[in-house]
Amino acid sequence: MPTCIIYVRLSRDSDASTSVDVQTAACEAYAAQRGWRVLFVAEDVDVSGASRLEDRTGMGRVLDALTGADYVVAAKLDRYARSVLEFSRLLKVAEDSGATLVTADGTLSPDTAKLIVHVLSAFAEYERDMIKARINASKTHLRSVGRWLGGAAPYGYRLIKRDGGTFLDIDPEAAAIVRDCAEQLTTHGASLTGLTHSLNERGIASPADHARKRDGRKTRGTKWSTTTLRDVLITPAARGFLVQAAPGKVRSALTLIPVLDEHGEPHQIGPELLDADTWTTVREVIERRAVGRGSTRTGKSLLLHVADCSECAGWMYHQKRVVKGKDYSTYLCGNGVGKTGQHVSNIVQASGLDEQVKAEFLKRFGFFQLMAEVATGGRDVSREIRETEEALDNLTGNLSSLPAGGRAAMAVIGQIASLETKLDTLRQEEAIPDRAEWQPTGKTVADEWHSRTTEGRNALLRDFGARVTVTPLPRTAERRFTEARAAVTFDGPAWFQDDPAAAELAGIALD
Repeated sequence: MPTCIIYVRLSRDSDASTSVDVQTAACEAYAAQRGWRVLFVAEDVDVSGASRLEDRTGMGRVLDALTGADYVVAAKLDRYARSVLEFSRLLKVAEDSGATLVTADGTLSPDTAKLIVHVLSAFAEYERDMIKARINASKTHLRSVGRWLGGAAPYGYRLIKRDGGTFLDIDPEAAAIVRDCAEQLTTHGASLTGLTHSLNERGIASPADHARKRDGRKTRGTKWSTTTLRDVLITPAARGFLVQAAPGKVRSALTLIPVLDEHGEPHQIGPELLDADTWTTVREVIERRAVGRGSTRTGKSLLLHVADCSECAGWMYHQKRVVKGKDYSTYLCGNGVGKTGQHVSNIVQASGLDEQVKAEFLKRFGFFQLMAEVATGGRDVSREIRETEEALDNLTGNLSSLPAGGRAAMAVIGQIASLETKLDTLRQEEAIPDRAEWQPTGKTVADEWHSRTTEGRNALLRDFGARVTVTPLPRTAERRFTEARAAVTFDGPAWFQDDPAAAELAGIALD
């Protein structure tokens, strides 16, 4: 004996003409007339026909039992769904399970079910295409007028309502944090690790908690991490661009690329949080310092990668040791430690060596004007060339996954053509010779030294070519720090090396 499930749905339980009892009676009569055995009656009361199948309790029972039934009976077609897409999904699930959908009013019967399935499937595909087209047209319009497409604002921005829509605007409090971190990284030799510690010690809310606090929600006490800070600084959203994940890659800050318009230019949907040159410099600094497991890393010691061992020329590493509030930290050569050491032990008091190098550095260079390299005579287009080449690479990869000759493929081809024209122009401009010169920053080297953290001072020493060679303590010598153990030398800053005349004058001034 064939089996069936009766499905009853009612949007409002006050509607007597399609009440649960009326629908059930009609379905039971239909099943009895054909000799079908009713397995159970599934009900959805006060449930809209436009709702998803998975969101209905009664329909959930039907879907779970489809493989054990021959038919599903509803009073009318609209009892199943009022959405062509949802009904098409239900038809597909039933077909895969070997069950047939029918209606007690005869619209959908065992004889006409296959025909109705094909007709409704065609309508469902058409409706999907229309919905997709409307969404794409809406997004294109919103992009063209610079409106926000939805979701949370990137850190450093806030959402504002104006002109009947939602737009990105600068969040002054968060923007100040981002800009300060960018300046510390690019100008003062700071690191992501040091900046992260500083943000947490100062009690600066993390991006997630900042958003909750701004929206009047309860914060969760989350902390900054180096990954969070890196993502905030390197995302193209900091340029005010609309972003998306690169084709074929999982969405993350490392894979985000700008969404391009028909000319291949990034969609600007907000003001710049970081200008182009600053953002590019930040990315270069972070990429340059990114190292893998087993590689050398920067730290908070002043002479890391500055002090070396006279016995093996290896770097001296900082070993922190504080006892009862007193600092007994040292610099040591790892090649001279233990029974398997390659040479005699070479350990020196850290505080004494730090003070020696600091005094020597400031004595030699502290009164100098700090210089900065400034390009003159032409526009630096290297950043634009790199960004254009990246955009072309992404579009080319995207094109290979699109149907040939389709609307999307033709749009991408147009973008590629525009970008190739732009790239040719930029390369011609790059071929024009330009020059760079060193200009005073208005600060002395000593001023910059005192304004920096330990990490920044370490970077300043390395910028000036500092080298500190430490010799082992003689066996008969007293175990105390003496400056005679360290030879401190400096190659001088880059502007000395680029300008021999200035270096000669500086040498006379030092004498």
